[in-house]
Amino acid sequence: MQNIKRDLSFVRLFSVWAGMALLAMVLPVSATPLKYTEDRTPSVLNPLFAEDMYSVRASELVFESLIGWDKDQKPAPMLATEWSVAPDKKSISLTLRQGVKWHDSKPFTAEDVDFTIKAMTSRSTQIADRYLAQIIKNVSVLGTHQIKIDFKQPLSKPEKWLQFKIIPKHRFKGGTVQRSDYFNQKPYGTGPFQFRSWIGRKIQLRRFSGHWRGDQIRLDGVALQAIPDKNIQREVLRYGGLDTIIRVRPRDIPLFERDQGVGLMPYSTNDWWYLGINHRKGSLFADLRVRQAFIYALDRAGLRDAHLGDGQIISGPFSPNDPLYNFSVEARTQDTEKATKLLDAAGWKLPSGQPYRKKAGKVLKLDFLLPRSRNSYKELCLAIQGEMRKIGVNVELIWVDDAAWDRQVFTQKRFDMVLHIWNFDELSTIYPLFHSRGNRNYISYKNKEVDRLLEQATRTTDPVIYKAIYGKIHKILHDDLPYLFLWSLTNYSAMSVRVKKVTIHPFNYFHYAHSWVK
Repeated sequence: MQNIKRDLSFVRLFSVWAGMALLAMVLPVSATPLKYTEDRTPSVLNPLFAEDMYSVRASELVFESLIGWDKDQKPAPMLATEWSVAPDKKSISLTLRQGVKWHDSKPFTAEDVDFTIKAMTSRSTQIADRYLAQIIKNVSVLGTHQIKIDFKQPLSKPEKWLQFKIIPKHRFKGGTVQRSDYFNQKPYGTGPFQFRSWIGRKIQLRRFSGHWRGDQIRLDGVALQAIPDKNIQREVLRYGGLDTIIRVRPRDIPLFERDQGVGLMPYSTNDWWYLGINHRKGSLFADLRVRQAFIYALDRAGLRDAHLGDGQIISGPFSPNDPLYNFSVEARTQDTEKATKLLDAAGWKLPSGQPYRKKAGKVLKLDFLLPRSRNSYKELCLAIQGEMRKIGVNVELIWVDDAAWDRQVFTQKRFDMVLHIWNFDELSTIYPLFHSRGNRNYISYKNKEVDRLLEQATRTTDPVIYKAIYGKIHKILHDDLPYLFLWSLTNYSAMSVRVKKVTIHPFNYFHYAHSWVK
């Protein structure tokens, strides 16, 4: 019944948006910017280093890729107007759009594409995910607006690999791109909106008058305001200080449904939640029985329903929206009896009359490290702590500022457990997460069979074989539990009815923002 109600609600919302879209065709450019909020300030505005979704979404407004997506999610021209794939599928030739300007009025050329690809494949750039280095063999500049890209192996759908954002060669005088560059905080792109200012938690962008779309861009600008407190986000939107909240808490959905000034927009994502556990030598989690006990201790469906809302429990490292998800692998369900037996077998005994288990005189205790920007999930984390306490595990919640969390987790790898979310685009590359040499394998996970299969997947050009390999990887990771896989959520964005003609891309939230009207 809930699904039926939600579907009907979506139909009503869609009808309202469609009606307002007709009115928008006669409206002039808005004199005020679109104001939206995030839970956290972006860490960087250079798309090459955008590793969190706050940074990715902001950079979508400033930069553009060679090939985009139309409303049917089919490849569409963007900075490239035409392209052709060689018969052997080992190269693609592209004709670039003429008349495109960077935000400093310099012309966009094939040299910028060549520079961007070289930066993304160079080790000196220190990009977290150098996936292009595994794919691209060579780039040839054939003219001011002509370029050819050769691949290391045949690709069945090379267009999907060309979604990366292009950066301007002339803004990097040394010929290299570094994380310390001033450009990362004050960028220049070819996108519909150009950087204006970044003060504290507020970033302002203004409409780029020289954009190749011309008068099609109807918003005067975009203003991002980071507001960590979800309660404040809700009230500011309701009383006119915001135009949209990116992610709405489930508890706020009924309130927004009753508010005639706000519309709810469901949108798909390819993200999934998990508890990251440290596999370093000598770690508590080096014992598979402990990892199994922890996943059996959690009522994941109950936790999600109580604190986050609609979604699906996952059994492995993909969202159920992803075509690589292996539905034959069933997710575990809560079984506290099995959890206690596993801990007993691992030597962690519960002394009579005591709340926590011990082994060789040591209490079964772990630090649950959390960034302050996730304070809105405090009740969820307390609930996880409570479920662990039921099986005799002492979980201490430790809140630190975001910079310290990033440093302790990704650089120093000094943690026991973290709550984290991976957000993927259509490429779904998990190689960096689980290969023993993966540059995002911050949990220090090692599995020779997983390494072998991940490497095999990079060499195949057959999509059927590719999917079969990842089906095996999914099963192995479900059994081995490098993470405690949690869930994928159904997301809602709350938006003022002042904003019209809105379409939200499944993986790139602002991909169609150039056509939004306020």
